[in-house]
Amino acid sequence: MLTRRLLAIAAAFVVFTVPSAAVAAPPIGECPPGSDSCHIIDTDPGDPGGGNNGGGDNGGGDGGGERTCTRSGEPIACYDPVFGWFNQTDECYYKLTEPQLPPESGGGPDGAWYTPTCLAGVQPPVWFDDPPAGSEPPPDPETLARRALAEITLRAPDLQIRPDPDGAGLVGLPVWLWVEKAPETWGPISNDEVDRGLRVDITASVTNLTFDLGDGSPPVSCPSGGTPYPAGATGPSPDCGHVFTRSSRQQPDQKFTITATTTWTVQWTSSSGVTGTIGPETREATVGVRINELQVVTE
Repeated sequence: MLTRRLLAIAAAFVVFTVPSAAVAAPPIGECPPGSDSCHIIDTDPGDPGGGNNGGGDNGGGDGGGERTCTRSGEPIACYDPVFGWFNQTDECYYKLTEPQLPPESGGGPDGAWYTPTCLAGVQPPVWFDDPPAGSEPPPDPETLARRALAEITLRAPDLQIRPDPDGAGLVGLPVWLWVEKAPETWGPISNDEVDRGLRVDITASVTNLTFDLGDGSPPVSCPSGGTPYPAGATGPSPDCGHVFTRSSRQQPDQKFTITATTTWTVQWTSSSGVTGTIGPETREATVGVRINELQVVTE
């Protein structure tokens, strides 16, 4: 059983009373300050648990899992970055006091001061001989976002061109450029990660596509992904194409190397209200195309 001793509090200031007897360490969980009711579901407070993609069970056990907190039957976040972890016993939040006060006389070697926030507001720091169970805050939300990103696959673009790579185009005639869209090559792809009550959701999507034609001309930007070539079309692509002005005869393998580059942006949101962006992330695909000179035969 953890012990704690309150500092002297002016009688006029005290609206909320914290029991002077020893109490259990605050479990993981949180409710917003000023709430009328809060219920914490915490079957294993000694193990903060991990993300929901690690196979842990969603409420306890040795593997931990996502903590579930509810207020009036509605789910809420289990950690507040400002107030810390919620203790259902006395309905106060606890967060490591910064900076720390001088060590409590007779306190344990691992003891520390924690600042409670109760219905009456911020209270004087409280000394705990041992670290409160689950009182360590979760990782930075961007760290969780990057974990979630590492668990999904962003593939290279599915590059398509006309004329067919096995055939040949002609100098001065249009070349169509586009990509086939799928979640792993274009998005959106979503994932989430949970750690110590903090949940982060990510969505990854392609925000730009460029083609380097390999002939020294400026890259072609096609944020829409281009238009697939319709059979029998004779004109240029309406949004993503190129016209070669010289043949590929002098190039390696007598082909121009076309490189398609997709730019991915990852948006993330957290249950603490913090949001952010990761990226850009890029992926590339290449294909060779032979471009011949138009031969004019005269008699």
